[in-house]
Amino acid sequence: MNDVEELKSLEIEPRAEIARKVGRILSSSQDLADQKAAMELARVLAEDVAVTVREALSRELRSCIFLPQDLVATISKDIEQVSMPFLVASQAVDDAFLEEIVRSCGDSHQEAIAMRTGLSEAVSFAISDIGCHEAVNKLSGNETADMSKRSFERVVDRFPEDVGLMEKLASRSDLPIELIERLVFKVSQAFGQLLIEKFDVSHDYASYLVSLANRQVFSRTLEASPLPEIRNYLEQLHQRHGLGSDVLLTYLQNNNLRLFTMSLSILLSKPYEHVEQIVAKRDKKVLARLLDSTGFSKSVIGVLLISYERLVF
Repeated sequence: MNDVEELKSLEIEPRAEIARKVGRILSSSQDLADQKAAMELARVLAEDVAVTVREALSRELRSCIFLPQDLVATISKDIEQVSMPFLVASQAVDDAFLEEIVRSCGDSHQEAIAMRTGLSEAVSFAISDIGCHEAVNKLSGNETADMSKRSFERVVDRFPEDVGLMEKLASRSDLPIELIERLVFKVSQAFGQLLIEKFDVSHDYASYLVSLANRQVFSRTLEASPLPEIRNYLEQLHQRHGLGSDVLLTYLQNNNLRLFTMSLSILLSKPYEHVEQIVAKRDKKVLARLLDSTGFSKSVIGVLLISYERLVF
């Protein structure tokens, strides 16, 4: 009787213990003969009738750097109890296989993959594209996952009314700056609706509060961004004729000095560093001459200078 036949004749618990030992051999042994024998047993154990045995094997195999594709597929497509621990942590699965699992298997498999550490952009997009709500929710909360602009946009397009999910996206460190305004609008819109329904606030007043929240939240987020991203956003705003005195006033009122400085830099086509030096001097007369070069009226310049004075003095 060979090893496989002997294995099948054992009770469940001894088979589970063998499964654990086989997994440890495949994870750590350098002996080729041991590896070959263990791999033969692993293929049998991966299809054992007892869930306990298959689960014991899958948990031990999580730390294997390399496994044959057929064995990976067998474990990954098993029931949730067996496949989820493996899919969450296995080092032996590549991106192509993970994407295939996301697009062909059930919700629990998608959720397991969404929790993996260091998830690639391609797999993150697959989950964003067709994953169930809970998988997308787990992905959004997984800061180690590489979420690109297309992934963010797909999630927003698929779940536009899910404020909780939008808030998760908004809190991510890799959120593209182009999407911040869109997310803030969605969250603030829901807040405005809440005001109207719960507290019987008029639509006009709710709209005003929503607009105020949009500007304040977005400005705070933008202020903390790298200068190239700030410049990119403000240049786009300028191209749409949206970089007016009202925007500069908002930045001063919200203590967003970097945004105010970059706005002037763009309006005057001057280097940011040059404008920054002028703004930092705290000389109202010099700043007034700079503002005058933008073409703003004297009354507008007066209002901007008052806000500037409150900010820096």
